[in-house]
Formats: sequence, C-alpha cells, structure tokens
Amino acid sequence: MFNLIGVELCFSIMLFTWFFFMCLVLVYLCVNNICLLFSWELMNCMSSSVEFDLVIDWMSCSFSGLVCFISGCVMVFTISYMSGDSNLFRFSLTVMLFVLSMNFLIFIPGLVSLLLGWDGLGLVSFCLVIYYQNSKSLAAGMLTVLMNRVGDCFILGAISMMVVLGHWNMLCLWEFHGFMYVNLFIMIAGMTKSAQIPFSSWLPAAMAAPTPVSALVHSSTLVTAGVFLFIRFFNYLSCYYWFSVFMVYISIMTTIMSGVCALYEYDMKKIIALSTLSQLGVMMMSLGLGLPMLALFHLYTHAMFKALLFMCGGNIIHCFSGKQDMRQINNVSKLLPVTSMFLNISNMALCGMPFLAGFYSKDLIIEGLITGNMNMVTFLLGVFGVCLTVMYSVRFSFYIIWGSNSSDVYVNMGDGDMKMIFSMSMLVVGALWGGFVFQSLFCLFSVEFFLPLAMKLIVPFLIFMSLLFSFGFWDSGSMNIKFNMLGYVNSSMWFLSSFVCYPMISGFKFVSNSGLKVVDMGWFEIMGGQGVFGVNKIIFFLLEHWMMLLFNCYMIVFLVVVFII
Repeated sequence: MFNLIGVELCFSIMLFTWFFFMCLVLVYLCVNNICLLFSWELMNCMSSSVEFDLVIDWMSCSFSGLVCFISGCVMVFTISYMSGDSNLFRFSLTVMLFVLSMNFLIFIPGLVSLLLGWDGLGLVSFCLVIYYQNSKSLAAGMLTVLMNRVGDCFILGAISMMVVLGHWNMLCLWEFHGFMYVNLFIMIAGMTKSAQIPFSSWLPAAMAAPTPVSALVHSSTLVTAGVFLFIRFFNYLSCYYWFSVFMVYISIMTTIMSGVCALYEYDMKKIIALSTLSQLGVMMMSLGLGLPMLALFHLYTHAMFKALLFMCGGNIIHCFSGKQDMRQINNVSKLLPVTSMFLNISNMALCGMPFLAGFYSKDLIIEGLITGNMNMVTFLLGVFGVCLTVMYSVRFSFYIIWGSNSSDVYVNMGDGDMKMIFSMSMLVVGALWGGFVFQSLFCLFSVEFFLPLAMKLIVPFLIFMSLLFSFGFWDSGSMNIKFNMLGYVNSSMWFLSSFVCYPMISGFKFVSNSGLKVVDMGWFEIMGGQGVFGVNKIIFFLLEHWMMLLFNCYMIVFLVVVFII
C-alpha cells in the first residue's frame, strides 16, 4: 500500500529538481547565447514529413522552470489541503500529467506534435475539473472541454493548410497563399485557450476544480498556453496590421468585462479567476501593442503572485470549512495573521504597487499603452480596465481580511500548518522580488519609454485614485439577496454563457447525437457488428435446421437397413 504523503513529497522533489536543472541550462544558454533545435522525422508521405521537434532556448527553459517551481509548491500545498481525500494518489498523478502536457507545449515548436501538449491540457483539465463528482462539476467540465475543443479544431485547420509547406515547424515559416488564414486560425485557437472574449465564460466555471488545481491552472499552465503560443508565433502574427488592432480591442474588452464582473461577485474563487482573466487581457494588450517580451515578463510575474493568491484563498477556505462566500468569511487578519499578510502582498502585487513583482511589468505595459499609436477612447478604456484591478482587489481585502460581520466561531483555526506556510513562503519571495530579478537578468525585458514627468506619474496617480474609488464598492455584506439587474448582468459575465457557450455546445451536441443515430445506430450498425451478427445468426439457424433434417433422414435410412437385414 502506497504512502500517499510520501508520493506527494516525491513528486514535489522531482518538480523542484527539474526547476534547478532548468535554471542551470538557462544560465548556460544565456551565457553562450545559443539555442538548440532537435528534430526527429517520424514519417514521410508525398514530400510532407511529420517530425517531432524540440526547441531548447532561454524562453522555453525559463518558462518550464517556472511551471515546475509553482507545481512543486502546489504539490506541497496539496499534502495538507487534500489530506483526507481517498483518491489523493490519482489526483497527484493527474496533476503530474497536467504539468507534463504543459512542458510538451513549451518545448515543441511543431504544430502536429504540439497537439500532445495542447490536447493534453484540455483533456486533463476536464479530468481535474470533474474531480468532485457532482452535476455542477460535470457541467463546468463539459463547458471547459468543449470551449477548448473549438481551439483544437482551429489548430487542426492550421495543420491542414500548412501541408503545402511540407513541414509544420512554427519557427521556420514563409509566406504562402494560405498564410493569412493560418495566422487567423492560430489567433482564434489562442483566444479560446486564454479565454478572451467571447470565449471567457469557461474560466470562472473551471473553479469547480480543487483549489490546488485552480492555483496551477490560473497561474502558469492552461490559461497561459494561448499567450505563450502567441509569443512563439508573434513574428508571423505581427505581419498583419489587423492582428494588432484586433487584439488591442479584444483584450481591452476582456479586461473591462472581467473587472466589472469581479466588482459584483461574492464567490472568493470566482473573483480570483476573474482577476486572472483581467491579467490575461493585459498580456494580450501588450501583444497587440507589439511588445511580446513584456507580455512574457508579465506572464512570469503574474504566475508568482496569482499562485500565492490562490493558495491563500485555499487556506482560508480550508480553515472556514469549505465556505467560499466572502460575506461568510471575514476577520481573517486576527484568525490567520500569516495568511492575511501573504494575501495582502499578493493583492498589492496584483494591483501593481511600486516595487512589487507586478509593478515592474504592469507599469511598462501601461507606459506602452500611453505611447502607443491609438486614439484617445481606446487609451481611456485600456486605462480604465487596468484601474479596475485595484478596485476589486481592495473590495476583496475589505471583505476577507478586515470585515467582522460573521457570528460564527472557529476554535481550531490558525497558521500552524507548516506545509501550507512553506509553499506560500516560497511563492511570496517571487511576489516580492520576482519582477526585479526577471528584469535584471533578462535584458530583453528592459524596454525603455521616455516620457515627461507628468505622464510618468500617471501610473501611481491612477493607483491612488482607484484606491479611493474602491471604497464605494464595499457594502455591509448583508446576506439578504435582492434582485439587481446590473448585478445580475455582471454576475453572469454579460450573458456570455447564454449567447456564446450554450448555443455552441448545443450545436456540437446536435451533430454528435445525429452522428450517433445515423452512423453508430444506423447504417453503420447494420453494416458493422450487429449486421454481421444478424446474418451469422440466420445462417447458423438454417445450418442447424438442415443438419437436424439430414440427421433424421440418416437415422430413418439406418433403421430401415437394420430392419431389412
């Protein structure tokens, strides 16, 4: 019988070991300024070769090390958070398969072999979302996997169009007659995986998964796959001006929608999920502005403090007996002082407070927005979307940390679990100094913007004004629910599920049911196993009948011959 806690620790040690190995490889690659590309030809058919490619450069090594570092912290956190689960070993194996799929996506530059990681993330995320086996988790899992299937179909479409090139390596493309459509398909695939409008509603629904999975998914794995694909493919996507314009508008809409919806939400995990959606919009905005390295920089810093934020939320949920409603969770600053301190640090890093991890990347993206070539309306909307982050973060802190309206008494509560404290302490280092370290080590992140002093002070001024406005979004937290049309619209994410997801899912369901009835239960069933079985049954029935008839005739002749003799 396996010692489950020992297995968890073994997985954590493996992930931390891979993280240190990736750090050594990263130092070697950066010092020698080299990039390694390995290619194995699997098959060759009509001048089109299917290859398995691996690219080892500073980007893939740094991202893989970051993913494994966060995954190792999550596995240590899982030991305490899911200690009473009877299927902990199965859960741990599924999480490791999830991390393996993300590493496939990071190191593989070919579209065909990329499906190992791309499809693996979608399918394993479905298994993790439905881990708690109930109808709500199943509905969330189906929404997640079907919306991600849309992106998979566009990846397959891009593969079918690239067959004229004779290869599917994204790093070695040239322009051909279907080049624009390949870029369009990859753009839509990345939008679905990173939950941009109108494919955003699956991201909060994926909160049905256990909190360690949410910390992994929303920090560095599933939702960042689309952003990472765009960064890898950016040299080809940026060939068309419409990509930049389209991504700027889509990202601004996503940021505003997620920020406004977070102001009307009371579920703690959904608010953190909507903040992830908001930061994904900021990364896509950076890509639309032509700054892919800043998008990668913000992806790294965001992964640190977002994983920490989810772990703090998971510890609070664990201590409050599974409660997720913010109106029932309060006064955490006295009950869980260490967790509340970590939660404050991650929230301030999310808001972009000066000299924390989020400040170094977010400040540069806002300055890129200020100096970008766009009209005043787009600029104001982008700034408003970024300012919403401060508003819902302060509202979140007021409810969770400083609120004191709950009458429930929790005796066995405290920050005594050292495994949770250790995992959060590892990530708080990244939330505090990760931005400075990344910006100092990687010269590609050192983008310089020359602005007047008045424009340079716009960013801290916006943070301060958003902090003042956020006090108006904090109410008494009454549990008496009254119908509010504005709150209903925003809590349903502007009806994205009703207008986009459910019609699409119903269409897929109709096609699959029609295929089931026409093919599996129709002519194919007659021509297949059931038909063969029916024909064989008739043949053997006739053979049995004729055999009995011949046997009777033989016995009659035998008796007649014996009687004559």
